[in-house]
Amino acid sequence: MTAGRREAFDVVVVGGGASGCVVAGRLSEDPSIRVLLIEEGPDPQPLPEVIADPRRQAELVLSSPYVRMYEAERQDGSSLPLLSGRVMGGGSSVNNLAVVRPMACDFETWSAFGGEAWSYAAMLPLMRAIERDDDFADDPIHGDSGPLMLSRGFRLDDPADPPVSALIEAAGALGLPPCPDLNQPAPYGVCASPYAVKDGRRQSSAVAYLDPARGRPNLTVLSDTSAGRVLIDGGRARGVEISDRGGARRVAAGAVVLAAGVYHTPQLLQLSGIGPEEELERLGVPVVVPLGGVGENYRDHAVVYVTFEGTTELREEWVIPKVRLIARSRPDVPVPDLHVFMRPTVRVAGLPPMLPVSLHLLEHRSAGRVRLASADPASLPVVEPALCEHPDDVRALVDGIGLAARLAAQPPLASYYGPMVSPSADDEWEAHVRTTYDTYHHGVGTCRLGREGDPGAVVDPRLRVHGVEGLLVADASVLPTVPHANTNLAAMLVGEVAARVVAGRPLAAVPETPPRP
Repeated sequence: MTAGRREAFDVVVVGGGASGCVVAGRLSEDPSIRVLLIEEGPDPQPLPEVIADPRRQAELVLSSPYVRMYEAERQDGSSLPLLSGRVMGGGSSVNNLAVVRPMACDFETWSAFGGEAWSYAAMLPLMRAIERDDDFADDPIHGDSGPLMLSRGFRLDDPADPPVSALIEAAGALGLPPCPDLNQPAPYGVCASPYAVKDGRRQSSAVAYLDPARGRPNLTVLSDTSAGRVLIDGGRARGVEISDRGGARRVAAGAVVLAAGVYHTPQLLQLSGIGPEEELERLGVPVVVPLGGVGENYRDHAVVYVTFEGTTELREEWVIPKVRLIARSRPDVPVPDLHVFMRPTVRVAGLPPMLPVSLHLLEHRSAGRVRLASADPASLPVVEPALCEHPDDVRALVDGIGLAARLAAQPPLASYYGPMVSPSADDEWEAHVRTTYDTYHHGVGTCRLGREGDPGAVVDPRLRVHGVEGLLVADASVLPTVPHANTNLAAMLVGEVAARVVAGRPLAAVPETPPRP
């Protein structure tokens, strides 16, 4: 959708993903700010059913044109697919719709890089501003009037299908308590999952933030439009070089906000001459600002699947979307570090039903990177995820396999779950982790925040790129560590921060009432 073709704007937002739609929607609330939002992917109107209908999630990811695939490798050379959304709304238009806050411990970590403004107490008002959570409308830590409605299709006090009831009972026997509110500061146990679903339809950031803004005369939206580089002169961002079906042209801007995601924001910075000096010189890109942290510090959540022989089939509507377990891989782990999910039955001809369980590691100690494949903006960047390289990450997932085995052996679940067949009792569990891990598709960190003088920092605590005036980054790439949560809501939170910075508004004040412990 195109609304006008004005060639000079107060703000150009590059990337219409989970964060970019938030930035454009919020900034355009002020009629005096002329905003251009550009998105490389399409902006289909009306929203296609494959995106809007949550029941078509598998089809959306596996066979729609709205998902971009990146090939990465595990340490053994096997292929590891990575994903991003290539459509207005970005990842929020193609993800599994979970709306999960970072834990309080994540903000504590981030505030070590960004100061008190990144603490849980300071960010709580922004998290409340995002959401409308009718299930907890009277709780002071939740919002009741934000653009994003949270929906829980299943609550822990609802009647449960037999396998879900058995999971809750088995988890309780292992010391995992009921946790009705997944978005409390320190969730733990059996949690009811909130989703971005309203009246049975997906709420991406494009639906929640951008759609209400589309009629504003100060907002221009260009889809199927790519950015080649940021135009920098005299130490200041002056605009963006963009391309669409009509060719390449330059758009002037008072400020440029990069929200192209964990893979493409560092790519765009490097193409603009901002990044590791040796890397830019290797590809013949003139160095404008040497910033060694651009593209470094890639973090994600590793995922390992274990499979049990089943005594019966588990239908998809029984287990998805119902509950998730937030657990510790070992009792001495200070913060819960696993998400655990029951998965629907996999049928293999001639074999009993196969019942998978997925283990999602919520931490990432080793750091990967994203680098340029070439100086051609059309080339996809090279992603080196470096997952499961740190021995503590491998150990946590091996311990998670043990947790899954103990869980399945509990009497309530043992009537559904037979012996573990992958990995088997005779297999090397560590080898299984290292050679089969997948990813939760929660990449962060490639343009991380940090104070002046921090050699790995790309942006300051207010998301402004070090060494360039008028240039900000507003997506999950600014997060120094991957949160103990799905990253959709964290990306929207970054968008809320960036919109306030660009508009010259103060970040949310620390609330008088302390957060609930």
